[in-house]
Amino acid sequence: MCLIFTLAHSLTSGEYPPIDVGKRPGCIVDQVNTLQGWHYFVTSRETAGTRMGSGTEALEVWIDQDLCTGDGICVQYAPEVFELDIDGLAYVKSPGDELLQATGATTPVPLPLLRDVADSAKECPGDCIHVRRVADGVEVYGPDAG
Repeated sequence: MCLIFTLAHSLTSGEYPPIDVGKRPGCIVDQVNTLQGWHYFVTSRETAGTRMGSGTEALEVWIDQDLCTGDGICVQYAPEVFELDIDGLAYVKSPGDELLQATGATTPVPLPLLRDVADSAKECPGDCIHVRRVADGVEVYGPDAG
């Protein structure tokens, strides 16, 4: 399986010296994304002759405010994704840093922050953080994860 990403910082020369994270030979780069000046190359397939991987799947996160205890653990783990509002409850933020207060509002989980978001869901005392696959809505982290 090729579920790998490579981080590289943008240079004025246009070159991207990689910092590899679990790079394996025979993998194909599927997408290049940018977050806060860092580029990450998501690899989810292998070249012919090697086993096909399950793929890098887009994830989204949402908070059930009815269960939120307002402890702010999520904000400590991933302040780029979560924020406490004046009502004392946690909400997700849009990629543009806008607080999303609509019930059930979701925001994408940036790959470099996946571990922090997953840890937020695991450590949340209110069990109110839900991380799910965009493609099929299956929860992968949170109280309903299987």
